[in-house]
Amino acid sequence: MGIDLVAIYAFFSTQQEIDLQRRNYMQYAQVYAGVPYNMPRNHYQDIQEFPSSDYYNEIQEMILRNYYLISEYNPEAYAQNMAELIYSGDEEWKWQSDAHWTDYKNMRVRHQRTKMSHNLALSILLLNRTVSAIDSALLSGKINQHGTLYFSPSGMEGLMLNYQIGF
Repeated sequence: MGIDLVAIYAFFSTQQEIDLQRRNYMQYAQVYAGVPYNMPRNHYQDIQEFPSSDYYNEIQEMILRNYYLISEYNPEAYAQNMAELIYSGDEEWKWQSDAHWTDYKNMRVRHQRTKMSHNLALSILLLNRTVSAIDSALLSGKINQHGTLYFSPSGMEGLMLNYQIGF
């Protein structure tokens, strides 16, 4: 029960921290890059990866031109994708300095790490409940106590230890 309380506390406190960090990086981008508040999440990802919308647009235009006009020669698809991918008007941004852009990237990394901690807290809570349920079933004698222990490959880098029991 103690680990459950710690995991529940961690789950809810990290959710509050995630919300606070999201508001902070949105406000920071608004002040130092001219990004309207509460844009879609993929927009904030692009803001993290590119110093300005002009630079982003140039890269997208080059990629689309190379694919749709040089490789495939499909001007209609080029025009359609340009309209979908290019930032213009209120969507545009430009960081005031590299230091502001670096600070923003650090804020986003902290936010992503907090989200991973949030997921870890939930995983610990679920794992603890699962282990408790199996332990209760074993102690009550309602399951076959003779299980099968075996290893199976797990991706390219390891083994997974498995224990199969029948209810």
